[in-house]
Amino acid sequence: MADVNRKKIYLGTLNNKFKKSTIAGDQLWLTKHTWDCEWYWAFGYIGNKNLHTHFDSVILNNVGEGFNKIFSDTPFTEDQLYVICDLFKQAYALKEAAAVYKYGGHITSNTEFSKLIENPEMVTKLNADLKIVLDRLWDFIEKCIDELEKKAELEEKQE
Repeated sequence: MADVNRKKIYLGTLNNKFKKSTIAGDQLWLTKHTWDCEWYWAFGYIGNKNLHTHFDSVILNNVGEGFNKIFSDTPFTEDQLYVICDLFKQAYALKEAAAVYKYGGHITSNTEFSKLIENPEMVTKLNADLKIVLDRLWDFIEKCIDELEKKAELEEKQE
């Protein structure tokens, strides 16, 4: 039976030869997105009880290597992983854009430059779009896991 209140989902086990050798062989869990500090979406957190890192640095930035070089085991198909990565790419772009309209480039405290295009309405719009992407991403991941669980149940009944 599907868990409709999932807060974490197993992404897979990193390949023992994964180029980030300090985390090679680790199981990774993806944490569901949350609305934080009353202005932004926190998302992309992956890890386990001994590790906290981010989807973009571990997975998204290594997609060119191929998923078989990243994971030794994952419940997702290659096509599903590409969809997940595409939605994360959209999400990270929206998050960065919202931050620019909120705070500027985060490099200088000189408001003549950092507040050049400050626009609270744009921040609200981008965060609304980001919520749409993140909700769709989580729904897609849950659907993939639910289908896998149903398939396993059917196979178990047939034995």
